[in-house]
Amino acid sequence: MTYVVERTFRTLDSRFGRLWSAHEAYLHALSARGTLIGGGPWDGEGGEILLIDAPDEISLHRALRPDPLVRESLVAQSRIRSWNVAYGRPGFTGGTAQSPPPAAAALTPHERRIAHLVLAGHTNKDIAGRLGVSCRAVEQHLTRTYRKLSIQRRAQLAPALGAALPTALAPAPQREQLTA
Repeated sequence: MTYVVERTFRTLDSRFGRLWSAHEAYLHALSARGTLIGGGPWDGEGGEILLIDAPDEISLHRALRPDPLVRESLVAQSRIRSWNVAYGRPGFTGGTAQSPPPAAAALTPHERRIAHLVLAGHTNKDIAGRLGVSCRAVEQHLTRTYRKLSIQRRAQLAPALGAALPTALAPAPQREQLTA
C-alpha cells in the first residue's frame, strides 16, 4: 500500500539546519530500499510530502521512526493518508479497501510496483536504480505488464489501470534528492 505523509517542521529550532543533511541521507536510504517512491516540498519550505510504500501503517511508522528530524522532535505536524495509486484517489487510512480491476489483479507485486513508479513519472533507468535491477529487467517487467493489461505502450498504462497520478503528488524535479 502506498501512503502519503505530509509533514511540517519546526524550522526555527537551531537543530533543524544541522540535521537536514542527515534527514536527506535517511530519505536516500529509504529510496534505495524502494520504500520511498516519491516526494518533495510541501507547505513552502516548511514541510514535505512523501509517498511511502509499506504493507501497513505499523510498517510505515517503523520506517519513519529512524528519521533524524523525527528522533529530535522537529516534526511539528504529520498527516498520513493511504493513497491508492492504481485508482488515483486519496483516502484516509482505515477506509474500505477497493479491489483492483481484474487485469490489474493479475500483476505480480513487482509488476505493480514498477507500474506505480511509471505512473509517478519515473524513467526505466530511474526505476532500475531505485529497485537495484538492470534496465533490461524493468523493460521485461513492463512488457509482461503490458501483455497482461492488453496494452502496447507506456501512455496506455494509466487508463488500463484506471489511474491518473495528480501532478501535485508527482515527484518534484527541483528536489531530486527526495525522489532519487
